[in-house]
Amino acid sequence: MKMLVPDPPSSSMPQLDIPGFSFITPPSTEQCDSLVHALTLTVQQTYSVLLDSEPGPQRDAMAMNIRLLCRMVSALADHSDLPI
Repeated sequence: MKMLVPDPPSSSMPQLDIPGFSFITPPSTEQCDSLVHALTLTVQQTYSVLLDSEPGPQRDAMAMNIRLLCRMVSALADHSDLPI
C-alpha cells in the first residue's frame, strides 16, 4: 500500500511498532467507505497540526496519531471497494 502520509523525521520519541488492525465482524461496505472518508479527513487535519508544530511531544503525538489512523484506513480498505 502506498503511504498516505510520509513518516515524519525521527525524534527522541521511541518508534512503536503499531500492530495491524483486524475486525472480528467486518463492517459493511457502506460503513467502510464512510469510515475511510472520515479517517482520511482526520489524517489530513492531523497532518496540518503536525506541520504547524515545533519539534517536541505534541509533534510526536500527532505523528503517532497519523500512523494509527493510517493503519485503521488500511484495515478498512481490505473490506472496502475504495482504491487506496
